[in-house]
Amino acid sequence: MAFYKVQVQRESNTPRVFNVSAKKSQDAVLVAAQSLREEGITDAKGIEIIGQIQSLRD
Repeated sequence: MAFYKVQVQRESNTPRVFNVSAKKSQDAVLVAAQSLREEGITDAKGIEIIGQIQSLRD
């Protein structure tokens, strides 16, 4: 597993940045989308991988 910092562009608010764990960067986008769905966020315009990080706390 690798850790990625992900930025979500939203229509209503400033971009949201959070960390996810996934096997590869493409999976990190899917994990981020699932997290947004679980939180009820529906105004996402785009999901971008900012980079790979050493741990989820970075």
